Amino acid sequence: MRLVAVAAIGLLALTGCGKKGRHSDGGGLGSGGFVSGGGGGGDTPLSTPSGVPTDLPTDLPTDLPSGLPSYTPSPSYSYSAPPTYNSDGTNDVSATGCDYDETTHSFQYSLTIRNPESQSMRYGISVKWTDQSTASLLGSDYESVTVMAGSSQTVKATSYRYLTEQTSFTCKVDSVLKFPS
Repeated sequence: MRLVAVAAIGLLALTGCGKKGRHSDGGGLGSGGFVSGGGGGGDTPLSTPSGVPTDLPTDLPTDLPSGLPSYTPSPSYSYSAPPTYNSDGTNDVSATGCDYDETTHSFQYSLTIRNPESQSMRYGISVKWTDQSTASLLGSDYESVTVMAGSSQTVKATSYRYLTEQTSFTCKVDSVLKFPS
């Protein structure tokens, strides 16, 4: 019985009920009282803490959208198929003047590239000089040339080799690859 009475008195003291005018003014535990839970009687209302603005707007908009806005991406590009072309440019190259220059000790072959495409193309041309009697490789060259659409260009393939005896040889355009530049 005594224990129930002590517990009841302790509960009344903690909630601030039971005596009028004894509520804390918001000063916390260091000011000598308990902070009221806001539900008990008392004639003195709590004061507004300092530093809190009192001129808050009361006319807030009530027609705010609910949920997140929806977003539908629209493509900012258009796709068109790339122009077609034949990557084997062998038919675009004609060669003349298969020769050996004894002064410069070099094989030479004149290449004329005609670009029939509707865009500029880059040509990679491989040329080989071969000994006719032994089929051994005497020289080679690689030329890389850009030719504008519908135009032609001439380049000279060259390979340096010192020949000490009479040699019969052939010139051959080994491969021609082309791609848009």
